[in-house]
Order: sequence, then structure tokens, then C-alpha cells
Amino acid sequence: MENNSVKECEYFDQIQAIFAHSSDCLIVIDEEGAIIYLNTSAERFFKVKSFKMEGRPIQKLIPGFDRENLPHSTMNRFTGVNGKGEFPIQVMANPLQVGSKWYDVLRIKCVEEKGNDTIQELVSVNKELADLKWALDESSIIAITDQSGIIQAVNKKFCELSKYKEEELIGKDHKILNSGYHPKTFFKDMWKTIGSGQVWRGEILNKTKIGTLYWVHTTIVPILNEKGRPYRYISFRVDITERKQMETALRDSLRKDFNQTVKNLENGIFKMIQDERGNCVYVMAEGKLMEELGIGTGKLEGRTPFDAFPEHIASYKNKKYKKAFQGNHISYEVQLSGRLLYVDVSPIRQGETIAELVGSVHDVTELRSTQKQLQENKSLYQSLFKHSQDVVFSLDAKGVIQQMNPAAEMKLGLLFEKTQTKSLLDMIALKDQALAHGCYKKTLRGELQNFDAEVRHLNGDRVYFNFTFLPIIVDQQVAGIYSIGKDISERIKVQELNEYLAHHDELTKLLNRRGFEAVLKNSLLHAEMNQKCLAVMYIDLDRFKNINDTLGHFIGDCLLEQIAVRLSGSFREGTYIARMGGDEFMVLCPGIKSSQETIQFANEYLNRLKEPFFIKGHELYVTASIGISTFPSDGLNVVDLMRRADVALYRAKDLGRNNCQIYSSSMDATSYQSFFMERDLRKALIHDEFTAYFQPRVDARTNKIISAEALIRWNHPKYGLVPPSEFIPLAEETGLIIPIGEWMKKRVCELLVKWREAGIPLVPISINVSPQRFLQSDFANCVRQILEKYDLNGSLLEIEITENSLMRTEEYVEQTIEELKELGVKIYIDDFGTGYSSFAYLKSFKLDGIKIDRSFIKDISSESENASITSAMINLAKHLKMDVIAEGVETVEELNFLKEHDCHHVQGYLFAKPGPAEEFQALLAEGLNLK
Repeated sequence: MENNSVKECEYFDQIQAIFAHSSDCLIVIDEEGAIIYLNTSAERFFKVKSFKMEGRPIQKLIPGFDRENLPHSTMNRFTGVNGKGEFPIQVMANPLQVGSKWYDVLRIKCVEEKGNDTIQELVSVNKELADLKWALDESSIIAITDQSGIIQAVNKKFCELSKYKEEELIGKDHKILNSGYHPKTFFKDMWKTIGSGQVWRGEILNKTKIGTLYWVHTTIVPILNEKGRPYRYISFRVDITERKQMETALRDSLRKDFNQTVKNLENGIFKMIQDERGNCVYVMAEGKLMEELGIGTGKLEGRTPFDAFPEHIASYKNKKYKKAFQGNHISYEVQLSGRLLYVDVSPIRQGETIAELVGSVHDVTELRSTQKQLQENKSLYQSLFKHSQDVVFSLDAKGVIQQMNPAAEMKLGLLFEKTQTKSLLDMIALKDQALAHGCYKKTLRGELQNFDAEVRHLNGDRVYFNFTFLPIIVDQQVAGIYSIGKDISERIKVQELNEYLAHHDELTKLLNRRGFEAVLKNSLLHAEMNQKCLAVMYIDLDRFKNINDTLGHFIGDCLLEQIAVRLSGSFREGTYIARMGGDEFMVLCPGIKSSQETIQFANEYLNRLKEPFFIKGHELYVTASIGISTFPSDGLNVVDLMRRADVALYRAKDLGRNNCQIYSSSMDATSYQSFFMERDLRKALIHDEFTAYFQPRVDARTNKIISAEALIRWNHPKYGLVPPSEFIPLAEETGLIIPIGEWMKKRVCELLVKWREAGIPLVPISINVSPQRFLQSDFANCVRQILEKYDLNGSLLEIEITENSLMRTEEYVEQTIEELKELGVKIYIDDFGTGYSSFAYLKSFKLDGIKIDRSFIKDISSESENASITSAMINLAKHLKMDVIAEGVETVEELNFLKEHDCHHVQGYLFAKPGPAEEFQALLAEGLNLK
């Protein structure tokens, strides 16, 4: 019971410590209604002292108070009494349990007190105190002593740290924890502080029951009686042992590292003392510089300057050190071992005496040399100022010109004599003055500024400069500004030209795509506001590429310029014409009355194109296809109108070109079909809808299969087997040809492994590779990786590329071919004769062979036109020691012609059609069955 009483007492002390600083009026009463405690605010409110009211009924202060019938946690009106009489108050009561006893905490508020009375103003104080007590027990180390330092209460954390049980501490003097580390004056000062009623904070080293030491950061709070004197102390401790151990370890480490650190200093450091005879004696000299000079500790320790240096140097040094031992900070420079040294010496005091000198030594040889160079540079600066091509001004803090170089006089037509009272800022164009003034103010604050501004030449010309404002700093104050102006007039002209070119086509001077879209957007707003119609015509020149390829791009560009002129003269005023790129043009016809009017305009232009163009001796005839969309029937925005004009254009091309078509919704069906075909093509890779077909290559002399070409087929889930001619162009356009090609290489290698494991004799398989993939730098490396993955010899894989693949980036092509040949992979030109047919490229790249396109083989005979071409191809290839393969051989006559001309490697329906892997596997196993 006695222990419980102590704990209750401890708890009430905590309550007092918390309530004492509350601004609310708080009174604690027991179950009988007797007053237990008033906080300071309540004492002032009722003009009484807490200790005088303890034990008295609450009705002394609140006459009408009825504890039994008072609801908790709500404000109730009463009349309060103090020395000046009665006054209206509000009271809220909250229960508080301490041990087995219950109390009420009353919060009193004057009715006239301002505030938001509708908000609940006091939550359960009992719960707050209970939570606070629990939190303190769990997180803090707490002890309560009387005014003599006798321990009255401790919490669990205190016992855990001190290794004492609670009953071993209660009633003992706090000195039981004394470690003997602190001097008596330490505790004397502590007791003096808390004895005066002040809070004491500090770090104490204590000793546990088992003799171990621990550090705690301690806060001691005195509890005062009614006379304002401490009668009890509460101490709060935080264990800082680990921190103190780390600090000690760090100090030890720093002490050990100090000597090593000073040894590694780039400069030098030394210490001196005065011996009993007053001589200046070195006690330490470390640092890399000291070692380099040969005057380290080993050389100087215990010696005077006269023992270590020549007489004239020693005398000079000793005089300086004597002055330093008189308490003066001194520095000097001395020449030693060919170096100029700067020595800085500081006296170290202990009380009123100088205990030692600490000096640092710096090699300033290079510094002094640099200072000399700076002086020379000053002269150089004056020369640069005078001869600089940039305009340079020196301005005072108000912006008035103090100096300017000849370039400023020349580029602005100024005379220095007439500008000495003139501000540079006033010379800047009005539109740029706000910017210039802002930059000037920032420069006066020490910030470098850079900006562009227009300045008027004395003759009225506009000149543009990029100004840099640099602060002139003297004695850490901005005394003025240097202004350096780089003439950017040409750059501004280029920018203005670029602004023009951003919206116009450089070749034709018509609007470009960006300019046209901006004009169309504004025209749509105007048409919508005024309920007008407009039309968009998309014009594409027919077969313009043939002119470029045949006559060259120069002729093509000249033709585009003339077409632009003819376009501009074909339409009424107010029409906007743009070149969208390449051979495509677009026309905006605002304010049209009907779509038929637009068709009439288009046909008139097509008729004007019938007239020939004469360019550099060439008479050229050009036709065009035109697609038309109208607002508002075909679209309400820029994107829809341009897209639908494009759809109509492609409809015009499908109908044979040289015509115009106006958009209709049915045209989208074809576009949608293309869209869905692309979508399904992407899905085909995911769903494994592709299959590989194989057509054997035969030696016509033996009728044996010597190789085969792998051909891709698409087994579409809806349309069945789709031939390559329907999806390969789309794959090339969308870039899907690359992953499709990777799929084919992987599939061929899988089948080769399968046939090898089945014991079927293998022949090389050729794969068609698109130019897009072949020209990628990692192509050969990918082939190497897949051969390694499937453990296949490179001789089992052949690559077929088109002639166009050789015409770009020769360096990459040559490297790729070389890397493939190192792998043993053969490379053939497919469809030879349909492209550039350059034997120079064949010789340069050292290819393995050519495959003559079937268009030269079909219906070939000794009398046909193709005979001589095919014969020449065969002979030239043989001359280059290359294989020749004839594709598309379908008749015996074609085969006999090829045999007669020494072409024995053939491929075509005469021997076998392309078939699935299972059929080709049977051919490999059983051979060809030729009639």
C-alpha cells in the first residue's frame, strides 16, 4: 500500500508539472467534492492560493456546484465567487482515475471569454494523463527525489539502466549512482541551480550496481511548494552512453591521425617554444613542403634557427619569432633552396603567457610569378580593350559611360567626347529598355547578366547586340559595370529568316505544312463564325519520282518551282497554297459556294498542267491527282479535313491518276481495311500465324536438290493463306518486316536442327532479308548469335538481298558482308536485273552469286529479247566467278536454254512449287521425282 501511495504521489507531481503551465483554469476535486489542487490560472481566476483551498469543498468557489448531478464532458453554467464578488462561469467536468480512487478535473471558463464555445474544448484529461504516464514510462528514465536528494520513486527504465531493483533505490541517497568522474564543484553548481527553483540540464556519468559506467543526459525539474521553494525534484534522463563512446573513439582516432595528417599536408607546419634561456627552439616541423626542403622534424627538433639555417637567414627568422613571442601575429617571406616561402606565425596563449608559436609555410614562388604576370596582363587588357571587335563600355553605377573602345565608336557612330554624360541604357531601343534596366540592377547586386537588345546607330540604322554586363568590384563593392556587346545583327536577320522558313517552303516560297495548318485553323474559325464553307485540295504529282531518278533532283526542283508558280496563277485571290513536302501540294479555298465549284477549280488546274514545262532543254509533261474535302460536310477541324482530302487523293490515284475526287465516307472502307490488315499483321507475330514454305534449288545436271529458298506465308485466321505480295509491302512500310525476318531466321534454324537430329541430309537454306534489316549495324552479330544458339554451321544459311541494299552506306554494307563471310554465310543478290544491276558493286563487295529475276526467264528462247540480256548476265557472273541461279523456271524450253548457256542452278515450278516444311522434308529424304 505504501508503494501505491508513493506512485500516486509521483503521479500527482506529474499532474502538477503539466497543469501548472496550462492557460486553462483547472481544479481537481475528490469523490467528496473536496478541493485537491488548483493550477496557477485557477489561482489567478479565483484570487486564492491552492494550498489554502486544499481539503475545502468546491462550493467555496462554485456555490451551486452539484457533483452527483453534473453531466461529464459538457459545459454547464454556474456562478463563481472570488474576492470581488460573484460572476457567471462555465464548467466542464472530466473523470480522472488514480489507482483505485476517482477524481474530477474541472475546467472553468468565464462566460464573457471569447472563443468558439461550440467546439468541444476539453477531451478526456484522465486519458491524456494516463497516456502521458505510459509514454513517459516507456520512453524516459525518471526518478523523483526529495529536497535532500533521497530517492522517492523511480520508473522501470531507470531500474533497467542502473541494474538496481526499485526497492534497492527507494530511500537511498542519489549518490549511490556516483561514478567519481565529476568534481565536487560540478554537483555544487547543479544543486545551486535546482535549489533556486531553476531547471538544470547536463550530462552525467553514473555507475551501475555491477560497476559498469553509463552516460545520461539529465533534466532536473524542481517542484515548488506554496512558498515557491523546491520540496521535490523530478529528473528525466536519456541514455547517451553509445554517443559518448563514439565521441571518445573519434577523439582517440583524431589524436592518432593528427601526426599522420600533418605529415601529408602539401604545405608545412611547425611549432616553437622558448627554453629557459629565452632561445626560440623548434619542437615540430611536418608537411610535404618541409620534407622537400630537408627541414622536417628530424632536422629541426630541439634546434634554434641559428643551428639549422645560414647566419643571415637565421638572424632574420629569429628576430621575427622574438616579436611573435611578445604576442604579435607576424608573417614574412624568405628565399630558401631556390624557393620563395611565405611564413605565417601565430602566438598560442595559455592565460597571460605565450606557450608556443604555431607557424605555417607556403611555397609562393608560383604565386609571385603569377602576380607579375597579372601586371603584364593589365597591359594586355588595355590592348584588348582598344583593339576588340566587340563594343566595350565602362559604366558608373548610374549607367553613365566612363570609357568606350574604338569599336563602339565605329559600330554606333559615337564620339566619346559627346557621350561622357550619356547613359548607355538611354541608347537602347524602347522595347528593350525594361529588360536592360532590370539586368543593370541585378549586375549592381553582383550578378553577371546577358541579354539581347536593339540599339540605334547614330544614322538611324537598327543594330542588334548581345550584351554582357559584368560587375566592377572594388573593395568587395560594385563600383560600376563593364558592358561588352557582341554584334548579332546578322544572327537576328537569320532568326527572322528562320521564322519565315518555319512557315514557308524554302524552294517554292509557298506556305509549308506548319504554315498551312495555322492558316486553315484560323479560316475554320472564321468560316464557322460566318457560316461559310471552305474546301481543302490535296494535290500529288503523278510519277514525279521518275523525273528525279532520271533527270536528277536539280531538274525536279526547277519543275516544282514552276508548278508552284502555275498553281499560284490558277486560283482566285484569297486562296492559300502550300507545299506539304516532296511533290505534294495543298490548296485552301475559303468561301466556296458548293463542292462542285471546288471540282471545277481542280479540273481547271489539271487542264493547265497539260501545257508542257521547259526546263534546261527538257520538255516535261506532268499530271496530278487531287483529293478534295469540304467544311463542314467532311470535317470540322484541321486534322479531319486534311486526312479526308488525303483519303480522296488516294482514291484518285487508284482510279488511274490525273483526276480529282471529292471525299465520301465510303472511301474510308479501303483505309480501314489497310488499318485492320496492319493490326492483324502485328497480331500474327504474337499468335504465331506465319509459316515457312520451301522451294528447292536444283542442279539441272543431276536433278539433285542443292539448296532451297525459305518463303513466308501468313495463315490468317479469317482470310486463310495470305500470299506475301499482299502483306510484305505493308510490313516494309510499317517496319514489321524486321521482326518478321527475325522470325523466319529462327524458324529455319529450328527446322535445320530438327532435320539434322532426324538424320535427314541437310542443304543450305536461303532467307530473304529486307534492306531495312540488312543495313542495321548489328545484323551480322544477330546472325552469329542465332547460329551459335542452334549450333549450326554458317554454310547452312544463305542470305538473299536486293540490289538496293548495296546502294546505301557502302562502309556499313562492306563491313556486314565481311562479317557474314567470316561466319561461312553465302550472300546472293535476289531479283537481279530489276534494279541498278551494277556489276561494279558485285565485284567490289565480293558477293557469292546472283539470282536472275523470273521476268528475264519467262518464255525465254534464243530469239526472245530477254535471251541476250540473260546470256550477258550469265557470262559476266561467270567471269566474276560467281554462282548464277535462275528463278521461275517453268518449262523445259527455258531449262534447255539455261543449260546451253552454262547456267545449271535453277529454281521453279518445273521442279517443285513452294511447299510446307513437311513436304520439303520428304523431298530431302526421298529426292525429286521428275518425269
